[in-house]
Amino acid sequence: MNICKSRLFLVVLGILFYLPLSSCSLLLELEQCASEADCSATSQCVEGLCREANRVNIVNHIVEDTTWTADNVYVLENLTMVVAPATLTIEPGTTILGRRNTGLVSLAGARLEAVGTRNDPIVFTSDKPPGQRLAGDWAGIAMTGFARTNRENFQLRIITDEYDTRVGGDDDSWDCGTLRYVRVEFGGSEVDGQKALNGITLAGCGSETTVEYVQSHMSDDDGIAVFGGTVDLRYAVATRARDDGFDFDTAWRGTAQFLAIQQDINGEEAIELENLAEEPDALPQTDGRIYNFTIIGSEQKQSRQVALYVKYGGLGVFSHGIVVGSGGPGVYIDGPEAAVHGNNEEIIVQNTLFYDIGDDGESYFWRIDDGGEEYDGFENYAFFEQPEFNNLFGADPGLEDPFNLSDPGWIPSPQHTTGIEPPPEGFDPTAVYRGAFSPSASAPWTEGWTAYPRH
Repeated sequence: MNICKSRLFLVVLGILFYLPLSSCSLLLELEQCASEADCSATSQCVEGLCREANRVNIVNHIVEDTTWTADNVYVLENLTMVVAPATLTIEPGTTILGRRNTGLVSLAGARLEAVGTRNDPIVFTSDKPPGQRLAGDWAGIAMTGFARTNRENFQLRIITDEYDTRVGGDDDSWDCGTLRYVRVEFGGSEVDGQKALNGITLAGCGSETTVEYVQSHMSDDDGIAVFGGTVDLRYAVATRARDDGFDFDTAWRGTAQFLAIQQDINGEEAIELENLAEEPDALPQTDGRIYNFTIIGSEQKQSRQVALYVKYGGLGVFSHGIVVGSGGPGVYIDGPEAAVHGNNEEIIVQNTLFYDIGDDGESYFWRIDDGGEEYDGFENYAFFEQPEFNNLFGADPGLEDPFNLSDPGWIPSPQHTTGIEPPPEGFDPTAVYRGAFSPSASAPWTEGWTAYPRH
């Protein structure tokens, strides 16, 4: 043990011993901190110093009301289920680590109340040390409920004989709980050999559920997936997902406002809106309204990436958006059922700016000739170029360093992005701009609680 480490050991034990101070820095050895962000995932900032937190291994399902506190680090050892009528409450600043094939699922009838703060977010992340973490290190988190879906016997591919894992019912107001200032990193792994969870999964959650200020980062599946229900999303971030940034399907009929997406080079759709793969005309239909979104494609463009993708009979409205750098088309309406919705003017893209799209920079819509003679999707993309929809093509929104993987520039310039109509009732009416971030903001609403670690 060198003299610096010896001195640190003695100081920590409170033993008074004289050592010359000129040879090393005691302050560096003690790992000073101003906040939790200065410490590792398993330590906390206490009186200006990083201290290792107590580790609690979670090996059993949660069958009674339980609280996880910020003075502990919780390690998931299995796929942990919160079972009705239990509520799991997670305090601000709490860290939860997931091992391979583990995850946290609040079953229908149970509740998850994970309420962090901007300065003390709740963080779900890999149990591996920084520098070794990868997408798919663990499965992710899910809330499920009794709001309507359009899939019979819907389950999240969770195999168990112990509890009822079915999703959905007839209560579209069902309250699955709260996610606020929650960050989920490196999720999306298989569970029991199947892709069951995404970074964040919401299934059968109703309008009383609260989901705002959430981030999914480096999921090996979708970043945030919403299956059925009427849950609304506000201030949600999906960064570097290996599949879709946001996937809305199976009869989702909610709203979303302020969505920020940064695509991974291995990712696919930024926002996918679909009804039901096995029965595209199933009722109720996915009918979403999405306002104020920012999509940043991968700097190394991939043609399979699509910014706004509607398929399997989905329909809805995309408005007040910015799409920059997508490798594939800006808008793609796929399949005969979705094409019918498009032709009936039930799919609307409006007040949205498209810039540097596709390998030619101008692939704003899916090219009809890419599908060959058997193409059966929507063809009338000129519909969205009508002046009444107020879409802009080829205008630079002025994002500063948008492809920075560690700190993407989210805030646009006022040019081309302001002066549009306010969103309709039910949305924040002050968001009279394109994109998820106000051009007049001094800092993005992501500041202080999101993170973009590469490993």
